[in-house]
Amino acid sequence: MIGERLRDLRIQKGLTQQQLADQLHLAKHNISAYERNFNEPPDAIKIAIALYFDVSVDYLLGLTELPNAYETPNSRRPVHKKLPGAAKELVNCVASLMALAEEANPPYVTHRIDRTAKRILSEQKPDSSKLPPQKDS
Repeated sequence: MIGERLRDLRIQKGLTQQQLADQLHLAKHNISAYERNFNEPPDAIKIAIALYFDVSVDYLLGLTELPNAYETPNSRRPVHKKLPGAAKELVNCVASLMALAEEANPPYVTHRIDRTAKRILSEQKPDSSKLPPQKDS
C-alpha cells in the first residue's frame, strides 16, 4: 500500500522520482523500489515522507483514507505540524544519515534511527494543561 500512496503523492505534487529522491536525500532507485513495493522504507524514511507530503504515516500505510487523520484536541492541524522546526530538521537529517549508513550495517542503523525517531515523536504530546477537564462518570 505504501508504494501506491507514495507514487500518487509524488505525481500529485508533480515530482519525478529523481526530484523526490533529491528532496529526501535518497537514491532514485530507493524511490522506485518503494513505489513498486519491492522494498519497504524504514520507519525514519516513512516519517520523512509523511512530513514532506504533509500526511500521516497511517495514511501512507493505508490504515486510513484521511491524509491527516491525527489531530490535537484543540486544533484542526495535524500533530506533526506541531513539531518545532528543529525537530523536523532532525527527523530529515536522521533519514538522510540512515540512507547513507544503511549500506554499512543495515540492522544496527535501522534500529538506532527508528528508536531515535520514535523518541522524538513521543516527546511531541499535547500539553495536558490545555485539555478540557475530564468528567467523572
